[in-house]
Amino acid sequence: MDLNSKPIAFVIFGATGDLAKKRIFPALFKLYTQNLLPTQIKVICAARTVYTSESFQDYVYENLKIENRAAFDDFAKTIEYLPIDVAEDKNLKDVTAAISKFEKEVDACPQTIYYMSIAPDIFSSAIENLGAEGLNISCSVHNSKPRIIIEKPFGSSLESALTLKLLLEKYFDEEQIYRIDHYLGKETVQNIFAFRFGNEIFEPTWSNEYIDHIQIITSESIGVEKRGEFYDRAGALRDITQNHLLQLLSIITMEEPKGFNPKDINERKLAVLKDVKTLSPEEVAQSTVRGQYEGYLQEEKINPKSQTETYALVKLEVDNPRWRGVPIYMRTGKKLMGKVTSIIVQFKDTRHKLFGDLDMKPTPNHIILQIQPNEGIGIRLVAKKPGLETTIEPVDMEFCYKNTFDEPQPEAYERLIMDVVQGDQSLFISQEVIEQCWRIIDPIKDAWSSNKVPLATYKPGTWGPTEADELLKHDKRDWLTPFLTICKI
Repeated sequence: MDLNSKPIAFVIFGATGDLAKKRIFPALFKLYTQNLLPTQIKVICAARTVYTSESFQDYVYENLKIENRAAFDDFAKTIEYLPIDVAEDKNLKDVTAAISKFEKEVDACPQTIYYMSIAPDIFSSAIENLGAEGLNISCSVHNSKPRIIIEKPFGSSLESALTLKLLLEKYFDEEQIYRIDHYLGKETVQNIFAFRFGNEIFEPTWSNEYIDHIQIITSESIGVEKRGEFYDRAGALRDITQNHLLQLLSIITMEEPKGFNPKDINERKLAVLKDVKTLSPEEVAQSTVRGQYEGYLQEEKINPKSQTETYALVKLEVDNPRWRGVPIYMRTGKKLMGKVTSIIVQFKDTRHKLFGDLDMKPTPNHIILQIQPNEGIGIRLVAKKPGLETTIEPVDMEFCYKNTFDEPQPEAYERLIMDVVQGDQSLFISQEVIEQCWRIIDPIKDAWSSNKVPLATYKPGTWGPTEADELLKHDKRDWLTPFLTICKI
């Protein structure tokens, strides 16, 4: 970035929360120390807890867990703390005053960015209060438009998503709104574009003519931790499937965009999501599994009679000429065997005549794109085993980003915050895409709420309910290993 670029007033609402502590401040500090932010920047931190700017700077330093205090002190000069309750509109005028003061200091109109790192239940009142205070317009003399960063959930249903849309449109234009999904900031997710559309050997086979099915998984080994109250209202289907997994589905199956820009990318994502077949209640019963790990009801702030799912498996199909007939299995859960996010594309078993007489038929090829814990791509091939006899065995070709490239990988939040600063919405979610995702998920959630699919249980440390294995066995398929071996080193 040009270090003489427009000054930035970066306002964090909910600055004492976990998201700010674990993601936002580490990302800002890293970008600052790498000289990737404007030299004229003010980080205005707002939350209900009482701090002075100096004591809050100490709080940030302790949470960053860095040894070089001198390097932090330079960054600390950009931080100002304001005790504010944005939901109750208490002291919100102090934010206006701080921005105005910064404007005078730099003798320019700064680009204001609001990061709404706040609980979903106070979001509506917070937005209304921003509008009432006039914070939807920064630099009143210049009539400048601020940018606003919003974290999921983007509603809890299509109806609530539309209500949220109307609220935001009351004060902000679509070009000002950055709906963040940190998965889209991962290097491997971005690299799917290069992998698919930059390699001629893959794109011609990327269709139902060659691909048997696709598996998308996001699993965690931990439970609900301190998120019990929120999670018990949301569940795995709405917390992960509706956003993260459907975003990955859209990227792996969409047609090539005309250009790498927000408009063209969102058009392609929206088009393929509109082609996803909506499940009827009967199809929901046949194509989904919901589960709850043993011990969930004893977790903190969980309803002892809760029917909330901590595991969700959904089988979908994209009903267009490229993908018709290719099932896409999306599964997510807590307290599973490991932490991993992967997309696995399995090709058809062609059973070439050349190997027809062998006792061991060739294993179908598959491609695995691992997004976490360590990012990389693997391809499973078959090869002849050394020896006098002709024996075919599977072999893996893998590369891990951290072992292949000298450049350090930026964290997802670093990339996404940089994009907001630069005004690039390419890796952010449009309102239309959110609405379409809810149109896919709402019928499933409604059927689950009507108990069309019984709530299964599973033991912590497994890959989920046995019902999920049975669903794949019924389809004459198996779960594939979602981990790359080389990226574990």
